[in-house]
Amino acid sequence: MDQDNTVTTSTFFGVERKEVYLNYLPTPDSIAYKPSKNTVTLLTNEGTDFTPKLAMSLSKKGHRVVILSLMKSISHSNSYNDIDIIKLEQNDDEHIQKAIFSIQSKYGKIGHFIHLHPAFKFQNGRFTQHFNTEKEIIQTVFLLAKHLQANLNELGQTERTSFLTVTQLDGKLGLAKQGDVSILGGGLNGLTKCLNLEWSPVYCRAVDIAPTFDSDQKAASILQELYDPNRSVLEVGLHQEGRTTLAAKEVALQENSPIKTTITKDSVFLVSGGAKGITAKCVIEMAKTFQCKFILLGRSKNDFILPTYAQNGISEAALKAQIMNALKAKGEKPSLSKVKSIYKNIVAKKEIDQTLNSIQTYGAEAVYLQADVTQLHAIHPQLNAITQKWGKITGIIHGAGRLADKYIQDKTAQDFHNVLSVKLDGLLNLLQVVDIHNLDHLVLFSSVAGFYGNVGQTDYAIANEILNKAAQLFKTNHPNTQVSSINWGAWDSGMVSDALKKKFEAMGVRLVNTDGGPALLVNEMNVDYANQAQVILGGTLPTGISYTEGELKTHKIHRNLNLEENPFLMHHVIQNHAVLPVVNAMGWMCNNAEQIFPDFKIYKVENTQLFKGLVFDGNQPKHFVTELKEVQKSAEEIVLETTIYSKKTQAKLPTYHYKAQITLVKKNKVFNTSAFQANLIGKQNPVNGTAFYQDGSLFHDEYFRGIEQVHYWDQHEMLMTCTAPEVPSQAQGQFPVDSVNTFFSDIQYQGMVVWVQKYYEGAKSLPLATESCTIYEKIPFGKSLNVHIQIVEHNSHKMVATCTVYDETGKVYMLTKNAALTVSKDLKW
Repeated sequence: MDQDNTVTTSTFFGVERKEVYLNYLPTPDSIAYKPSKNTVTLLTNEGTDFTPKLAMSLSKKGHRVVILSLMKSISHSNSYNDIDIIKLEQNDDEHIQKAIFSIQSKYGKIGHFIHLHPAFKFQNGRFTQHFNTEKEIIQTVFLLAKHLQANLNELGQTERTSFLTVTQLDGKLGLAKQGDVSILGGGLNGLTKCLNLEWSPVYCRAVDIAPTFDSDQKAASILQELYDPNRSVLEVGLHQEGRTTLAAKEVALQENSPIKTTITKDSVFLVSGGAKGITAKCVIEMAKTFQCKFILLGRSKNDFILPTYAQNGISEAALKAQIMNALKAKGEKPSLSKVKSIYKNIVAKKEIDQTLNSIQTYGAEAVYLQADVTQLHAIHPQLNAITQKWGKITGIIHGAGRLADKYIQDKTAQDFHNVLSVKLDGLLNLLQVVDIHNLDHLVLFSSVAGFYGNVGQTDYAIANEILNKAAQLFKTNHPNTQVSSINWGAWDSGMVSDALKKKFEAMGVRLVNTDGGPALLVNEMNVDYANQAQVILGGTLPTGISYTEGELKTHKIHRNLNLEENPFLMHHVIQNHAVLPVVNAMGWMCNNAEQIFPDFKIYKVENTQLFKGLVFDGNQPKHFVTELKEVQKSAEEIVLETTIYSKKTQAKLPTYHYKAQITLVKKNKVFNTSAFQANLIGKQNPVNGTAFYQDGSLFHDEYFRGIEQVHYWDQHEMLMTCTAPEVPSQAQGQFPVDSVNTFFSDIQYQGMVVWVQKYYEGAKSLPLATESCTIYEKIPFGKSLNVHIQIVEHNSHKMVATCTVYDETGKVYMLTKNAALTVSKDLKW
């Protein structure tokens, strides 16, 4: 790479930057479900013992399994026993439709589909070695999804149905830095994430399992994923180091600030799709900043002179009228298609010329070549002539793309090919015309449609997810190249139509500003980002749509609970034994509710009751059931009666532990509450909160230590400032924080505990029950908030209070009404 160069970025206009990382996931719970006798689980064959092992495991769980072989070349194990195998002779629309019809006619309706993707590795650096085979398999799965759509969704309205894709990249969703993995299968994650949005009644998940797992491990792991109740997790990596998912976190940005980059005025970028649209805007911003050189590729013609009537600003209608007149003057018949074609060429040329002029205005250089990025062989002589003049190509920007937006059931094999070829074949062709071992920059224009999924964009998501995996692979094998797969959010221009803009706005999706996006691309050339091969620039997309129609249901979710998987419990120890805080038990129920309904959030928890707490003394039960009984359900609000119980093997009746009523509302719902401020005039009497943890008043360890200061307390009220310390995901274990920050809730109750100790000397207390807790805004870790405690009643046995959590502006985050504590002088920490 060249020596670092310092440049200054522009204004980002509120466009966000999010870093992509692997986030810890706990062992999944298991939803109680038994497949009906007249349904079939369709399992594709990947050619090893993994397939029959999983088939037999599914059979033991009551599934009627049929195995579908997608490729003639795949071998068949001798371990299938009585499981039928169907061979798909051809992978076109017609044969796939006939195969599904035949299977359902003979065996029953398909209720579950699991695709097992073979593990492909390339040799001797031939990373395209298996691409044709993989593309064929992926297209087959794409078309299978098309023809399974109606059946899975219809059946899913009355029973659990599922669509799973299982790849064997590296067990870390392509982020394990293995340099010989064929990455095309990673595109299946994009398909599955889109189907999750299109198919609300169907459980959809993409799993990447380490190929080093043995067949028994693989089968057991996939069975766990199939029965996971969590619909908010869409892709899972399974590796010897643990279970993970891809996540994104927003990072702070400094706009109008200096950055270091290896781009200089001598840098030469080969840019696909670079003369028009958003890619052109990005190139112009780079020209403004770096004054470097650009070879712009595009399919539009530019080798003609604009007619006089088209050279100045003119409306669309007027320009078309002029085109018709010009054709008539030549004696030609002005057909609609002819007029449209000429109009399109004129508009394209004007935009191309404007891009070239803008680049040159900023002191940079550019040349435009007409070329289809999927077929670049014709321009090799022109590229050679340009590089002889300018020097070698030092960077690639792959901005070309094509859309064919429609629901999966309306897609065709041609749609799949058209969309995929521009992204994938285009990238391969660009890499073939440069010296990849001396490439300073590789910038791929990917999309949040791949990272999150998007309705109508299954093929586009597949293509962009392949780009994301390709970026990780290229960075692993070429560490000196700065690789950036930019997952752009939806722009306020480009391929986003006005109708789509309105749809995004209704969903609360912020569009990428036309000036801010290009400025942020320049910022991405910062050498500080050299090891971040994938990044999100712009707003997020929705990741789940709950099915809220049909009859009211009861969901039962099983959990095996152990101390080892929940490190936070060792920060809540009473009399030498870890104890599950009541608020975390409530969080357990809330989390299960949000897993079932992924686009909802907790609004209210009412009538919480503790029957028998959990003390980890070695005699505690290991297996628990959360029962979520739907009381009320609509597209806007869901009410659940929730209970957690356990049952030991010899016991006749279950032991009930916790109960509450939970109300969920849509995630995008915003609450407007009255501002709250405690009246502290003449009442200041501050106490450092740290003292309570040091003098034995509170037994809590680091993760639960959050009382910073008590500003005032008397027999009627108390005011504190509290902050929930950051608790790592792995430490949260099976109790991850989502809408409800249970750690802050516990800290709130701690204030009530120390109040009891002040006014009932020698007494201790623990939470007993709560009338209601209303969540207006999620409480983040690390944010300092005020907690006002209004004492409702108190005596030597019980204390009741109402707590209000609010910030410095008076904005209310949480209101807890009539929280009750036991008061006892016999209770010892």
